[in-house]
Amino acid sequence: MKLTTFAMMASVALSVGAAFAADTGNDGKKTQTVTLRSGKVLQDAYILDKKPNGITLAFKDGCMFIPFSDMPLEYQQKFGYDAIKSARYENKLKEQRKIREIEEAARKGKETKRKADEDKHYKDRRISAQQQTVRKLELQLEEAKKRLDTAEKDIDQDRSTLGMSSIGSKQVCIESPWGYGERIRSGELNSAVRNKLMKEVDTLGGKRDNLAQNVIDLQLKLEAAQRTLDALLEKQ
Repeated sequence: MKLTTFAMMASVALSVGAAFAADTGNDGKKTQTVTLRSGKVLQDAYILDKKPNGITLAFKDGCMFIPFSDMPLEYQQKFGYDAIKSARYENKLKEQRKIREIEEAARKGKETKRKADEDKHYKDRRISAQQQTVRKLELQLEEAKKRLDTAEKDIDQDRSTLGMSSIGSKQVCIESPWGYGERIRSGELNSAVRNKLMKEVDTLGGKRDNLAQNVIDLQLKLEAAQRTLDALLEKQ
């Protein structure tokens, strides 16, 4: 079977070569100058391949496929051009192109869906992470407000105790958030005790100011995080 096919191809090559046999190039190939219907001239042309709808020629400036419809009638006849076979072959090529286009469209569709799924997964993860950030800041802000409230109460308590230290009562109870607490006898109500309380009030005042600033900072961070979350949710 292979020998028969080879023999047929050799026969075609010989007949084609005969149609162009005019000159012999340095490489031993028989070449010819071919003029197409369009007027284009191919010098030193010889056949590389033949199909039912045309032939592929190599020539001085390159190579190209030439449909039989672009050839002069003389060459169509020499190469055994069959319009019916050519049409069938063209239809077959169209069907193959159509199948490839369908397969390519399906591939692109799958790729588009895959990318869309990846984008959605990425957005969902960003939203989840941002929601966790917002919740974390809410908890931090809530805790910071509690600490600030406690500091305010401690300051009020020490101020009240400081006021009581100037009254000639028999004893004053000092309950400090700094870990010291004692009963002060009336005889010990002196400037040292008051100075101690005033220093503590000042210290707590500084702590209260820091806590208040922390509350403000956390509030601003929470507002920014919430805006980011809202923007992500809008893009879904």
